[in-house]
Amino acid sequence: MGDNWTDKEAAHLLGRATFLSGKEEVTAAVKLGKDETVRRLVAGESITGKTTELLPIVSLKADGKDMSADQIGDQQTYWLYRMVNTEAPLIEKMTLFWHGHFATSYQKVKQTELMVKQNELFRKYALGSFHELVLEVGKDPAMMIWLDSNSNRKGKPNENYAREVMELFTLGIGNYTEQDIREAARAFTGWKYEKALDEVSFQPKQHDDKKKTLLGESGNFNETTVVDVLFRQEALPKYIALKLLHYFAADQPSEAWIQKVAADVKQKSTLGEVLSNLFLSDEFYQDNVRSGLIKTPIEYVAGIVKSLKLPLSKGFTQAARKMGQELYLPPDVAGWRGGASWLMSTSLLSRYQFAESVAKRVNNTLLTSADFSVGADAKPEEWVSSFGKNIGLWELGGSTAQVLSQYAGDTFVYSTQKQSGMKGLLQLLMISPEAQMK
Repeated sequence: MGDNWTDKEAAHLLGRATFLSGKEEVTAAVKLGKDETVRRLVAGESITGKTTELLPIVSLKADGKDMSADQIGDQQTYWLYRMVNTEAPLIEKMTLFWHGHFATSYQKVKQTELMVKQNELFRKYALGSFHELVLEVGKDPAMMIWLDSNSNRKGKPNENYAREVMELFTLGIGNYTEQDIREAARAFTGWKYEKALDEVSFQPKQHDDKKKTLLGESGNFNETTVVDVLFRQEALPKYIALKLLHYFAADQPSEAWIQKVAADVKQKSTLGEVLSNLFLSDEFYQDNVRSGLIKTPIEYVAGIVKSLKLPLSKGFTQAARKMGQELYLPPDVAGWRGGASWLMSTSLLSRYQFAESVAKRVNNTLLTSADFSVGADAKPEEWVSSFGKNIGLWELGGSTAQVLSQYAGDTFVYSTQKQSGMKGLLQLLMISPEAQMK
């Protein structure tokens, strides 16, 4: 591909690394150039130059009502607010990635403040050291409750965390044995979360300080050195590389691409460096990669809310739940399955219903603003293209563009009363096959 950097490439990058590849964002990225755009994304710097300050939850209203920091529903809405308004969208998107990777549910934790604390941990290490994040997650209160670390004591080890730290967090199935799990569980013994004190502490008498043997190494491993052993395994870089590629790039990346990213995971000190190389690579911009991933419900909702400047509503996260993804409440320790499961019939219907409700709520002044103005002599296909780009759709298939152009021509392009037809076009764009993809 060389050094091509046009609207097409910029929109693709922003569609994967942010929540909206709108006109303003793509125009800014093209002007900055690929290298600087990627640098800003990884550094958490604004692409457009805006300096929007995120407000605390207690300063916001949803549906015109105050929100409370101790209500999980309000925190779900607040996280969506962050996704829509942040000037560091890649950090927020990686926070969402870690939520699915280290999937922890409020259903068992039952403490809003601990779920939020874990969310802040993911945000802190979003693009930082994966090794350090794994160490911190093992002593995160929500994770300790979720995987029963309080029950992991000398002589009676609980294997839940030890199993998942290998199977789901670092190595993947088939790269460890049941004996490795038992030995790792012994290494993790002795840590406890005291709810009354809101404190994580180490209980030396409950720690198994005898020799352990796992993954071919022997020693008096503890919660730190056992993680070091995991990070010396060849399976770990490939496992993480594949998860990153599935999330940002392709459902079926080539083995060569997996190995290339795995080498970066192994050699680079931060995941920001890994993603920087991924986003700068020629492979990332190949034709068969673009529009090849299905948007998660939260990505779908956040992009629409941001593009149409909709006022904050708790209904947005409720809509995402109906589509199959509820923040802070993943289905199990393996997280959301993703992929084609997002477009099962009931989930897809929920997307259509959301698009219909949103189109009705769009403010008429937005439709007459400069962003949506095309020109008095614009043809129907120009209206469709412009409206599509406003909501992050830069490439429409021929049949979609033809049908929507016909609709635009029939309903509002040649009419003096345009609002109803314009809202209808927005709705049809939002339910188009292309709108479900990124």
